[in-house]
Amino acid sequence: MKKIGNIPAGIQETTQDVLDIRGKSKTAAQADASGIKTGFAFRHASTLTEDVTIASDEACVMAGPVTVDNCVLKVEGTLVIV
Repeated sequence: MKKIGNIPAGIQETTQDVLDIRGKSKTAAQADASGIKTGFAFRHASTLTEDVTIASDEACVMAGPVTVDNCVLKVEGTLVIV
């Protein structure tokens, strides 16, 4: 994907290996190999419904409370729930 002007909504590659996540003609977040960066806050679902493994070389932060519903959350690295 190449950037061709500013798209009003969607995902576009702005530089090599960096994606802009856009809505309402504004960049809401950027994603690269290090993760997702936002200018204000990060939102996620409060119920986990799929198996997830946090690898030994990864760190994860969740905002609680979090419900693990009929799946496996395997933590080999670091998980912090705030």
